Formats: sequence, structure tokens, C-alpha cells
Amino acid sequence: MKKANFLNVGYLLLWAVPIFIFGRDFFHMESLIDILDSETLSLVYMSFKQGILTSILAFIVAILPALYVTYRKGILTTLIEGTIFIPFFFPVISTVITFSLIFNLPYLKELGILYSMKAILIANIFYNAPIFVKYLSLGMKRIPNEILEAGLESGASKWIIFIKIKLPLILPQIFRAFFMVFVYSFTSFGIVLSLGGLKYSTLEVEIVNSLMGTADFSRMFALGFLQFIILTAVNIIGERIDDYELEKEEKTSEISLGVKLYSLLFVIFEFGIVGVNIIFSFYNYYKKTFSLEPFIKIFSVTFNKKYPVIESIINSSLIAMGTALLVVIFTYILLKNINKFSSYIIFSTFGVSSGFLAITLIYTNIVYEIPYIVLLVGGFFLTTVPIAYSFMYQYIKKFPKDVLEASSIDGANKFQIFLYVELPMLKEVLANTYLQIFAIIYAEFTIVYTMQLGREFPLSSVVNYNLYTNKLFLESSAMSTLNILIIIILFMIPYLKNNKKS
Repeated sequence: MKKANFLNVGYLLLWAVPIFIFGRDFFHMESLIDILDSETLSLVYMSFKQGILTSILAFIVAILPALYVTYRKGILTTLIEGTIFIPFFFPVISTVITFSLIFNLPYLKELGILYSMKAILIANIFYNAPIFVKYLSLGMKRIPNEILEAGLESGASKWIIFIKIKLPLILPQIFRAFFMVFVYSFTSFGIVLSLGGLKYSTLEVEIVNSLMGTADFSRMFALGFLQFIILTAVNIIGERIDDYELEKEEKTSEISLGVKLYSLLFVIFEFGIVGVNIIFSFYNYYKKTFSLEPFIKIFSVTFNKKYPVIESIINSSLIAMGTALLVVIFTYILLKNINKFSSYIIFSTFGVSSGFLAITLIYTNIVYEIPYIVLLVGGFFLTTVPIAYSFMYQYIKKFPKDVLEASSIDGANKFQIFLYVELPMLKEVLANTYLQIFAIIYAEFTIVYTMQLGREFPLSSVVNYNLYTNKLFLESSAMSTLNILIIIILFMIPYLKNNKKS
């Protein structure tokens, strides 16, 4: 219990101390009063509007593909399940570049989608619908077959069974997915800034703009505090939703042609966006020809003197490798010593704006001269531990206690139990979590962009964004494709292993 308290408090201090230092020197109470104006209310309204609309629309889009995954196996099901890599691992900057290219195509350009709410919602739905597919299909697979059969035998129609039986049993999954999608959309930065513009600014965008535009640190802190209160309240509600203790069961049922066709369209939409990014990296739309020239150019010595593509890829890989290892080790130790407060403390960082956290880390560097690299690793650590916690929780907490007790009785110490008992059984979970956390850190944009490390320590996501903002669209697409391929490979390694096993 003491070790659990130490880990919880240590994690809490890791993000609270930089924020306290920043607030101590810049925050004034009048700023908290000043933000209670129509402008802030407009930002809060826009943040909620985007979060709620995205959550509702993503849920609607995901219903039929989730239904197909529940009752069917095969290539289409594998592809639908594979879309889960998009919300967690697909780089934001790649999404921005791809949708910018698509919305600028001749016919779509006339519709005026780019720099509108429609562009933000379409990109957010692309990102978040797979989360609903995952949660809904998991919930429906856990409904006991005998309950469904009893409903059919009593003469209930499929619609009545869905409303009266399925829906109540999968509500916990719906709510969990809703809260996760809401938080991701509420704190969206790159998509809102690049596809919507300042007209559709949210709290997250305004927090970063308060630093880079007006340099009003007190206002930025007040906005960050307001966002923390809102998102912490949302996360507490989400954490209080308990799943039903139901085991996953094999299910088969007739699926209509309409559901199958819609599910196919869903896969085309999700992977089509990924494919468009890759295609445009080879297609020169100025000359109307396919070419490898952009790839050759971004690796040239001359180009790298101005835009450090190679250095940024190496830097991002090294940072991701080291930080992911720290995250997995810390999360494993924490889960072995968990208490009732751990979940609330770990998920508290979901309430902290990534942009706001990055700014407080910059100030910590200024005051105490802590190296940027150490602070950057700290920022990545804080934002990915909750994800690793979610990935590893059920495997660590549900590890057979009788096996551990038997090893202890045989005289093995804690290290020997881990090395010879737990590690062989958990190595795939730990390795998969490591690879997926690596991918998340490699693609992270908000923290890196806000900390403005472009010159001192260039990282892949920001260099890619700089290529895009400097109108080097072909080179930007080429670099984006390289990043996508790295992330897809990392995602597919554990996914293919799991499929091979099953």
C-alpha cells in the first residue's frame, strides 16, 4: 500500500509541480474572473459543440460496422477491427495534410468544406468512429447467447431484442466510448487549427495562442485551469461507469446485404484516407505524373540542411524508444501495487491540456535549466501512461493469483517470480504495449509543436508540419507516408501475432 501511495503521489507531482511553478509566477486571480466573459463562453461552447457532435456522429457511423464485426468473421471483419490503429497511432499531421488535399480537389473545393465546421467533424469522425466500433462490438460479443435465444423464443423481433436486451447491456461500453471520443475531440488541436481555422477555436487552440500570440500567461493559465476542471469532471463520470462481468461468447447471425455494403464503405472511408496520403506522396499533381522525386528530395543533403527530415526521424525514434520503455516499466509496477485512487490519479492527466502542459514544461526549463529533452520525455510520459494503463490493466490485474502464490511458497522472491513466471506469460502484452506506446509518442504533435523544439531538437511531426505550412506539399506527403508506414508496421506486429494465435 505504501508503494502504491508513493507511485500515485510521484505521478501526480510530475505534472502538478510544473503547473504550480508556472501558476505561482504568472497567475493572477483577476485573470480567472476576466475569462468569465462572452469570448471564453464562446470557446467553451465551441469545444463542447465539437466534442458532442463528434461523439454522436461517430457513434451513428460505427453502429453497423460494429454489428458486422460481432456476428461475422473474415477479411472484412479483420479490416474493420484494424481501423482501431487510426485514433491511437495515425499521425494528426498526416490527417491534416490528406484532408487538405482532398478538400482542395476541384469539385470538393467548390463546396467550401475546408476551413469550416464540416471539415473538423469529418476529420474527427474519421479519427474516432473506430473507437465506437471497438467498444460496441466488444459489448455485443459479451451478451450471453441464452439471453438472446430466450428473447427470440418469446416472439420478440430483432428490433425489440436490440432495444430491450442488447442496448441496456452495452450501455457501459457506449458511455465509455462516448467519454473517450468526447475528450479527444474536446482537446483536438491540429485538426481544429489546420482544417477549421481560428474561427472555430476551442479552449485547446486558445491556450496555445495565448502563448504564441499575445503571450498572456495569466490568461493561458486560467483557461488551462478551466479546461482541467471540465475534463476532470468528465473523466470522473467515465471512471464511475462499471462494465457488466460478462465473458465474450462466439456469435453468428444473418447479416443483411445493406449492413455488409455499409461496413465495406466504412473500411473504404477509413483506409481510403490513409491510402490517399500515400498516393499523393507519389503523384505530382502539378505535372500530373507519378514520381519518386519527393522521396529522393527529402533525403538529399541540400534539403536536409534546411529541413532536417533524417535527423527528426532519428530523434523521434530514439525519444519514443526510451520513453515507451519507461512507461511500460512504470505502468507494470503501478498495476502490481494499485489502490482505489490509482485510476483517478493516472487518468487525471486527461484533464490537462497537452498544449498547456508543454508551456509549463518550457517555463520549468527557463527557471531551473532542466534540459529540454528531459522535460519532453516527461511530457510524453504523462500523456501515455494512462493509455498503457488501459492496455495492460486487465492482463496484470487478472493474472492467476494461485500461480503467484505457488511460486512464492516454493521460495521464489519477487524478482524471480517476475522473471520466470510473469514475464513468459506477459511478454507479448508488454511488448505489444511498448510498440503501441512507441507509435503514439513518435506521432505526437501538440506537445512538440508547443515546445517549439524545431531548431534545438527537431522531431518528425513538427518537421512534417513545417513542410506543409511552407507549401512543400509533395515533400510533406512523402514524409507523411514514411511516418505512416513506420506506425502501421509497429501496429501490425502485435495485431498479426494476436490473429495468428486465434
